[in-house]
Amino acid sequence: MDSKIKERNTHRVDCTFRVLDAMEDIRDIWRDTAPLQELNEAQREKALKKITAARKALDQMEGLL
Repeated sequence: MDSKIKERNTHRVDCTFRVLDAMEDIRDIWRDTAPLQELNEAQREKALKKITAARKALDQMEGLL
């Protein structure tokens, strides 16, 4: 396999796992704050950070299509 193709595919998988990890962390926030899911400032900041990380990884994945 061409090394560029292998590197691209590896990067796609890495991006996928970063998105999934971020979503798992957000799900944990929802579980911790159930049933009302009213976030305190720290939880809100963490959720926004995870959303930003997921969005960045998704953008990278889209660029690799």
